[in-house]
Amino acid sequence: MLNGAILDLWGLKTMRKHITLIAVFGGALAASNSFGQTGPNSTYYLGGGAILWAIHGLGDTMVNSVSSDEYNIAVDGDIRTTAERSSFPGTQYDLSMNPTGTTYGGTWAGLFDGTTDGVKNYTVDYDTDSVLVFDRDWQNGQTLFSLDSSAHQFLGITYDGQGGLYVSDWAGTMVHHYTMNGVETGSFDVGYDSITCLAMDYTTGTLWMGSQNHKGTFDEYMTDGTHLQTVTYGGINPPNTLGGEFDLAAAVPEPASFAVLGLGLGAFALLRRKRAK
Repeated sequence: MLNGAILDLWGLKTMRKHITLIAVFGGALAASNSFGQTGPNSTYYLGGGAILWAIHGLGDTMVNSVSSDEYNIAVDGDIRTTAERSSFPGTQYDLSMNPTGTTYGGTWAGLFDGTTDGVKNYTVDYDTDSVLVFDRDWQNGQTLFSLDSSAHQFLGITYDGQGGLYVSDWAGTMVHHYTMNGVETGSFDVGYDSITCLAMDYTTGTLWMGSQNHKGTFDEYMTDGTHLQTVTYGGINPPNTLGGEFDLAAAVPEPASFAVLGLGLGAFALLRRKRAK
């Protein structure tokens, strides 16, 4: 099981957005899901080949057809895709999945799920079981570290919000946590293989994923492997969603938000002192 300390402090962004939030807020939101199906707390963007999907809650879905198999999506204030194979381009979209007019040249083969830390994009090379790193425009790719292909075959990936990555099995049933140096720090078993759409909801600190074996059905887990809910969307079956991500930027409060929060806490503390007299 993953180290419980992962949930204690929730560090969001790297380099340009070093903000640490206490995970009590995310934990409270995640715990509410255990009382019934609520669906994703934030918008869950899915790459389904020639279709992009967005789901939020139990029934809020958006669909946009795209020109190529843009499974890999990296979401940080916008959506940046790269295609499954190097012969197809990627595209930039706004968060309503409207193309901005910016396209990206192809990368290389065997890429089905992507993520970003806001500075770099990451994906798994399904053919070589390697974690790859690119710039934010899906260019200048190189191998970050290799995975143990003798034990598993891998497909899913998501940024953990703290400077590491979660990677999921395809041939196995595990979700693994790695440092950026490729050191595995923990894992948990979801009980099914062909894991797809691995994604961290940065507003709750929970992981979402599906499987090619039950298309259109997605599970939410805490990072220690505790299962929270299962939600099925009939419209996403039979489309084959392989890539999935949440918006990294959505979890980072603006400086003004911190100022308002500070004023509110200060006023509350002053009121308590006056009542105590």
